[in-house]
Formats: sequence, structure tokens, C-alpha cells
Amino acid sequence: MLLLLLVPANFLPFGNGDVVNPISDDGSSEAIYLQHPFKYFGRTYNQIYVNNNGHLTFTQPLSAYVPYLNSGIDIIAPLWTDLNNGNGGTISYREDTSSTVLAQVTQAVNQYFPNVPFTATSAFVATWDSVPYYSDEGLVTFQVVLVSNGDRSFILINYGDIAQTGQVWLAGYDTVDSDNSFTIPAASAPELSYSSNINVNGRWSFRVDGSANSLKSTPLPTENGQYVLCALIRSTFRTPTHVLLCLIMD
Repeated sequence: MLLLLLVPANFLPFGNGDVVNPISDDGSSEAIYLQHPFKYFGRTYNQIYVNNNGHLTFTQPLSAYVPYLNSGIDIIAPLWTDLNNGNGGTISYREDTSSTVLAQVTQAVNQYFPNVPFTATSAFVATWDSVPYYSDEGLVTFQVVLVSNGDRSFILINYGDIAQTGQVWLAGYDTVDSDNSFTIPAASAPELSYSSNINVNGRWSFRVDGSANSLKSTPLPTENGQYVLCALIRSTFRTPTHVLLCLIMD
């Protein structure tokens, strides 16, 4: 029997050659030792954990399924909520250094950050494919890609179909001291599938090595003839964070 895996257009390939996470409620991968270290806001990590509840951590696994700000850890959370791979779906990962994938992520970073010279040497790809919520029947499909050349680091967060949920959820990233954090501004989980900060439906991208998130501020056309200009800026109001500021122009 031939099994066809439908990969969303904004995703990197996944499945073939990936390591699959154990089926475990609130579980995690074992420590994954990276062939190429990843710099995350000034700290360099040689290992990572893929946690079943929709996040990546570096120093230890995390079972928490209720998201919270100011978590006190370095965390990348494409969709932090209560997920249960015991009821279906697959959570998988790989570190990819193939020329095809490196060319693909290099092209993406060069497009989104045109003022930053960059050629990728590694891409860590983690994918949650059709994983159900713990308390709802809906399924979620999303992917996070850590892209690095050893000095500069970027993340791509890709969303496929995201079902509605009554559970608490959060998408974004945070650091130990929360000096660098960002929460994707979506009113509902399904909105993640077509939200973006780089004009690609269902994809978000950030520079995370510790330098400024110098996304190009290019006006994006809308269906009604207006333009939206978005920029990621740093805010120090109460808790330092990053805010996506968008202006609608005629």
C-alpha cells in the first residue's frame, strides 16, 4: 500500500528519516545532542528537547501543558497547549544538513532578513502532525525550524491546520529572564494558520541569536487595495518584550 503524506506548502519535508517522540501524555523526547550548536539570545546550546505539549526547551524536558509568560526558561513554543499523542498523530524531529534543506532555509532567511548575510549550516526540524488536543476532538499540525550558521540563529514557525479549542494556549518564545520574548497576536488558535509577520500565510520568522530582529518593513498589499506595514519593535514597558506593530495605509 502506498501512503501519501500531504505536506503543507509552507512546511519543510518531514516524516522520512525523522525520530518519532514516544507516545506519552505530557511527555518529551530524550535529550537530543546537536551536531551544530544553536545560539539563543546570547546562550549557546548543544542539546534540545522536543516536548509533546508544543514547545522546545534546551536544558531540561518540560511537561507543563498550561502556558505561562515569564516562564524562567529559554523556550520556543510554536503552540503551547495540552496535546495528547496517545490519541493519534505524530511528533517527530531531525537535525538536517542536506544541501536541499539548507538551500531552502537559507533562501527563506535571506528573503526575510535581506540585510543580514547568512548561509545556513544546519536546520533542526520538529513537527507535530495531526496531534489531537487533550480535551477536544480537534487536531493540530505545526512545525518549528531552528536555522543556524553557528553564529546567527533564526526560527521559522509553520502552521498547517489548527482546530479551534477551548483550552488555554500560547504561541511565541521566551527567555530565562524574559528580556527577549514574543507572543504571536492571534485571537483564536485557527488564526495561526493564516497569520504571519513575513507575508507568508501560516509562517512566522524571528532572529534569535541576540541581535535585533531586523525584519524588513515592506508594505504588504491587502485585498481591498490598502497596505499593511509591520515592524517588530522592542518594548520595555513593565516586562521587556517584542511587539509586532502594524499600520494600515491607503
